[in-house]
Amino acid sequence: MWQFNIVATMDREGRFDHWLKELCLYGEFHKTEFFGVVLGRVADPAEFLETVRQKREKQLVAFQDLGRVVPVDRVFVFHPENFLDRAREAVRPYLPRLAGRRYYVRLERRGLKGVIVSPEAERELDIFVEEELAGEGKTAQVDFEDPEAVVVIETIGERCGVGLLTRELMARYPFVRVG
Repeated sequence: MWQFNIVATMDREGRFDHWLKELCLYGEFHKTEFFGVVLGRVADPAEFLETVRQKREKQLVAFQDLGRVVPVDRVFVFHPENFLDRAREAVRPYLPRLAGRRYYVRLERRGLKGVIVSPEAERELDIFVEEELAGEGKTAQVDFEDPEAVVVIETIGERCGVGLLTRELMARYPFVRVG
């Protein structure tokens, strides 16, 4: 499977091809089967986010159409019956960074409607984080109002990208946010 590290969505209709062409100047980006959603691979996600921030400040048209950018660092393919197991594996490396913090898990599901139910999967993964940390004598608190971190899970059909968005990252880059 092609390893992407960026999930980007378009905010407005109409200029998709122009928007995609602009993105391709900074990495390899491909359309998905879902309207306005592209997967990308950039050499340095942090540098890409900074470039997007600067381009948006200059009010370049293509970057104004950008809805969200989610950097992901874990990517996998799944079948609906093993999704939660695969997601737990992908979330596990974030546990040390979630210990002692306020957080929540957000699943942006595209496809598999009725097969994977986002709120149920999010609850299962929140429980997983809390139980795993408790096993280490640590805690974390689910907080939707003032989180310090968000574990973001983006499914595109049976492909999945997982990332950790910190409060600082989302403050610096307002286009980096959960759906």
